[in-house]
Amino acid sequence: MSTAVAGAVCDSFVPGVAVVAPGGRPEVEIGMPPAFAAFCLSRLEVYNRYVALRVGDEMKARILVGAALGDLAMNWAEALESPSPSVLAWRLLAARTNRVAVSRCLELYRVLSSSQADAVLLRYRLWLPEAKAADVMGRQPEDFGCLLRSAVRSFAA
Repeated sequence: MSTAVAGAVCDSFVPGVAVVAPGGRPEVEIGMPPAFAAFCLSRLEVYNRYVALRVGDEMKARILVGAALGDLAMNWAEALESPSPSVLAWRLLAARTNRVAVSRCLELYRVLSSSQADAVLLRYRLWLPEAKAADVMGRQPEDFGCLLRSAVRSFAA
């Protein structure tokens, strides 16, 4: 790629990761579209807290969140074409998390559906306002409220 073309492409990206050759010269710089970077930054803290709660280890949580966001990066065009990129992001995060979740929250996931259990954790363990929790999961606030109420009824039964 010529320098002019590389500059034009890189101008539309947020600086990301540089792959460095053994001689110390950057071989490839991988950038992130600004919308992707903003999306990730707006959810990073909640994602880390949620995954740490599920897996019981903050370092493992950061690794899992990074991997899930990497999955999202690979599917970012699809996410942007969907009705809600948050839905795909949450699905990817939950899939990675469910593979290594510890017993601390497993009872909740045995009694409730995954979506209901996630809603309960976001609202009552991470203390997110309903609107924020709904946004993180990619749900409409009304839908999230119904999900949460049905979870509470199911758990109480």
